[in-house]
Amino acid sequence: MRRRLTYFVLAAMLATALQAQDVQRFSQRDLMGSARYVGMGGAMTAIGGDPTAALDNPAGLGLYRRKEVSVSFDRMWDYTAQVGQRTQEYQYQFSTPEVAVVWSFGNPNKLSGVVFNNLMFSAHRLANFNRTITAEGQGNAGLAATICKMTNGLTENDLTATDDYMNNLWNNNEIGWLSIMGYNAYLIDPQSDGSDQWVPAVRWNYSSLSVQESGNMDQYTMSWAMNISNQWYVGLGLNIPTLTYSKEMSLTETAYHMSNTNESLLKSRLSASGVGFGATIGAIYRPCQWVRLGASFQTPTVMNISMGTEGVLSATLDTLTAKVLTPDMSKSMSQWVMPMRVSAGVAVQVLQYAMLSLQYDYAHWKTMTDVHTFRAGAEVNIVKGLYINGGYVLEPTFSKQDPISELDYNTIRTDTDFRVTRTSQYASVGIGYRWSWFLLNAAYQYRWQDIHQYATEMQAEPFDIATRTHRFVFTLAWRFN
Repeated sequence: MRRRLTYFVLAAMLATALQAQDVQRFSQRDLMGSARYVGMGGAMTAIGGDPTAALDNPAGLGLYRRKEVSVSFDRMWDYTAQVGQRTQEYQYQFSTPEVAVVWSFGNPNKLSGVVFNNLMFSAHRLANFNRTITAEGQGNAGLAATICKMTNGLTENDLTATDDYMNNLWNNNEIGWLSIMGYNAYLIDPQSDGSDQWVPAVRWNYSSLSVQESGNMDQYTMSWAMNISNQWYVGLGLNIPTLTYSKEMSLTETAYHMSNTNESLLKSRLSASGVGFGATIGAIYRPCQWVRLGASFQTPTVMNISMGTEGVLSATLDTLTAKVLTPDMSKSMSQWVMPMRVSAGVAVQVLQYAMLSLQYDYAHWKTMTDVHTFRAGAEVNIVKGLYINGGYVLEPTFSKQDPISELDYNTIRTDTDFRVTRTSQYASVGIGYRWSWFLLNAAYQYRWQDIHQYATEMQAEPFDIATRTHRFVFTLAWRFN
């Protein structure tokens, strides 16, 4: 029986599309990498000469004139709090966000034609998912209403469990697991006998949510770039992103009726891992000695994802108590596409002492709001070999209303939560020293985000979450002839 159950569970998962909130969550990038890149706010599409910048625009690899090995270290402290409440959560992590090796082949004395051909192999962290969010509020309950919406069209006969029929319920591709759990935990009632329309059994008026996430999105890249007459730089990068992710969600809803306290508790666990492939092309042009223009295009990246889910719903309503568990977690394969990205930037050198850079990034989503990002960076050479830089990044949300993420009516997913990042901003400073054979850079970054966190799609109002992140980055690099 267990083998048969697992087979049907796999079939159900293969028929269930990846939810929109997963695509958004997994595709969003953090501003991570080398200390110089972080210090300048990532505004380096037109500058190059840095391993992280070469990921955004592989043409920047063409500015290398020597071999280089570099490694970066990252210390992050993340703080989240619900606006107007006392709920606070902290996360700490130490990581190595980037390791890169650059081979440079060419003749530095050559003035025209192909001056250099360069190669780079790198491992880079695109995103860090480690975060804990807790929130609570009056009038925000929506689990039972969400289950009712999914269950409309079914009758009690479709959802009634018996010793012989319970397994068939879990394996029915036309019935969502939350519908099974909600009915058998007494959270929903038909509007009338025999009706296929549903209403919450109790008017819930208070909810408490906890979401704990962990994991990373990493990328392994092989890049090539060419320097043509020290004026044109063109490049190509082949990217293999990998995903490791897990989430535990807990949602409690409470209602007070006469002398009774009614309560429901949904716990859900989700795991995901995957690998994909994509490419990036770019160019940098120097119309004169003091100006650089850069642009790049990253293809949509197809990811193959293995996912698993399980959950438990327990409820106490007056004299009724129930607890419903899903079958054991099973794995399945699905696909999703990371968005197409385009970057364009300009860098201006002021005499020999400073560099100013502006950059615009555009990410195109097929099913969600497009993302526009503006970056600005500056670098000053105070004394020979010593550099100080700073940067600012603004990633606003241009949509007037939050895109609501709806669960499929027949999904086996039990995690109902999703979030919308309203605004992300970064401010950073950095310092570095360059010897002929060795580079040492350090940077500090402060990120603040405004988030709308939803426990369910039918939640009356989102929880307002403020996220503040401090990041310290150190980069060591060795150069060889």
